[in-house]
Amino acid sequence: MQILQAGDHQVLMQYGANEMDIKLNFRAQALQQALSGEPVAGIRETAVGFRSVLITFDPSSISRTSLLDELVEREESVPNLDSLVLQSRTVTMPIAFDDAMTRAAVERYRISVRSDAPNVRDGDNIDYIVHCNGLLSREDFYDTFTDATWWTAFIGYFPGLPFLYSLDPCTQLSAPKYNPARMWTAEGCLALGGPCVAIYPMSVPGSYQLFGRTLPVWNRVFSADPADDVPAPAAARSNVLRTADRVNFSRVSEPELLAMRLEVFEGTYSYPAAHDNFVVSEYLKGIAPLTSVAESIAGKRHIAASRAEIP
Repeated sequence: MQILQAGDHQVLMQYGANEMDIKLNFRAQALQQALSGEPVAGIRETAVGFRSVLITFDPSSISRTSLLDELVEREESVPNLDSLVLQSRTVTMPIAFDDAMTRAAVERYRISVRSDAPNVRDGDNIDYIVHCNGLLSREDFYDTFTDATWWTAFIGYFPGLPFLYSLDPCTQLSAPKYNPARMWTAEGCLALGGPCVAIYPMSVPGSYQLFGRTLPVWNRVFSADPADDVPAPAAARSNVLRTADRVNFSRVSEPELLAMRLEVFEGTYSYPAAHDNFVVSEYLKGIAPLTSVAESIAGKRHIAASRAEIP
């Protein structure tokens, strides 16, 4: 763990090497939850990244030296992975694959930005994702995506934008990004960039490969849950998802999704979410027998990716 200066009023606590190791995120999540459970006077905000926690503090309330002492003490109090339990929820979200708004974003890009991009030749990005991952078909991709449980590693870049990573080593997916970026993406679209799935919280530019749409995830009051152990800060109450949530996606038709979205805007839809703490040791024990199979799948996908044309 390193503590780095990140501004006049910020420090960054960073874990491990610059690699995609989900265990580093578990550690960062644990630190943020420790700081939420036992707040340090003078800390205004904490924000988790994939392997880091950004801390914003008030220098008039706590000196940098005292802050560092408090942070080191909190970090040393966090249990090791073999005894770490994270506050978590399991959230179920619908997804309509290859919907009209996703195709509209791809088509607008093809017409106005880059008509020869290899990821837009079929009117969407789905066949490109299939090709990059060595999958058999679109249905193979859809099944792989919905079979996975997705871990909310962090939220940011745009307000309320969740970055999701598969917890199943056998369902790891990956795709390169657009080049150049898209100038418009519809709110609620899902997209894959590298090993990460993002849900766009508003109509914004983007560069991940689009494949479907879900419900709104930001800019409404979602977190009035009496079962919460720690009250969510104001910003988090505008998000459907929170860091350390596990997300399962259920496939629906586009008309079904549109009906659910109408219920959200009318205020009658209830997002299914169950509190269920995440025991890291049980997770690591559960995936250990999958190592050889996951390595074989990863090898095949690496070959497929090497044969795919990069945008």
